[in-house]
Amino acid sequence: MLSGSTDVVRYTGQKSGREFSVPTQYARLGDDVVIFVARPETKNWWHNFRAERELEVLIRGSWRPMRGRAVVGTDEPEAIAPLIDAYVARFPKAARLLEGNAGDASSVGPVVVWCRPR
Repeated sequence: MLSGSTDVVRYTGQKSGREFSVPTQYARLGDDVVIFVARPETKNWWHNFRAERELEVLIRGSWRPMRGRAVVGTDEPEAIAPLIDAYVARFPKAARLLEGNAGDASSVGPVVVWCRPR
């Protein structure tokens, strides 16, 4: 399961204090891990990273200690652009998910959880 495209993100819930593990698809940007949150309005886990927090990412059988934060497209369009570019370069079909949500008033736009080594 944990190939060159699937990882597991392990973190402690901000409100609950419980440990969660979430499988995601990731792209690399140097030593950083970029996780695109498809349909972010339907998912809650990324809200734990509105502020930078510690997490661990399981990649190819090895847990890596990292710090992650959610980069929200409507709030930080300049910051999210290179992250989206890295993700779409790895997964070109993901570009379809980016189409059409920018004009939706209920949308936060694209969301990426940007993970950097600690």
